[in-house]
Amino acid sequence: MLTRETVTFRDATGWSWEFDLTFMLSNYRCIWGRGCPDTMLQHSARGCCVEGVEIYQGDGDTSGRDDLKKIRGRVRQLTDEDWQNRRLALARGGRDPWGKARFKRDSVHTRLYCGACIFHNRVDHPGGAGCALHVAALRRGENPMDWKPRICWQVPLFFDTDEKTKTTTVRASRTVDWGGEGILDWWCTEHPDAFNADQPVYVTMEAELRRVCGAAVYDELAAYCQARHTGEPTRMTLLPMIT
Repeated sequence: MLTRETVTFRDATGWSWEFDLTFMLSNYRCIWGRGCPDTMLQHSARGCCVEGVEIYQGDGDTSGRDDLKKIRGRVRQLTDEDWQNRRLALARGGRDPWGKARFKRDSVHTRLYCGACIFHNRVDHPGGAGCALHVAALRRGENPMDWKPRICWQVPLFFDTDEKTKTTTVRASRTVDWGGEGILDWWCTEHPDAFNADQPVYVTMEAELRRVCGAAVYDELAAYCQARHTGEPTRMTLLPMIT
């Protein structure tokens, strides 16, 4: 059976970070606006915003609670220029008029409007197409990671945490991560169309990796990848993870 190569580093707390080296050295890049057919294969500009996103899973979701608090604050800063659906969303009233319970009663999931996340600006919006929170951050010269839901800026990276072994595996997200086969009709990390960047993932997603894994772990990863790098990013085909 074909397998992926991984490399593991340990941070100062003793936590282990196992990286899918095959993906880290690949030339993947997001192709939103550059041929992405959207996850339903309807060739719209919705990208992976088709299903919206769950921000808070309910009681016990500490990181989700913090993320929800951030998003609530950012929503208050959005203007009509930032967010095409702002007036429509806020007209609902309530604490989170842009959100709804999706899978559990006290969870918060972004609402859908016209087949996409309520924060999705269409191509005819004067302020810019795509995520309204992303647009707002760029218009203010700020980092979109400080505005968007955590899952949205982490994708396509997937962080699989095992509390028993104190290990987080960092790999490419796959269709099965969204709920199983048939949930999505197309996912970028499983198709060669998205592997055309000039630099490998560990370089292009440095900011995201540093934010989650920490500077020390990222520096170790980058040094290791640089030592392995031969000048051409790996042309990746999706393979099973080593188990």
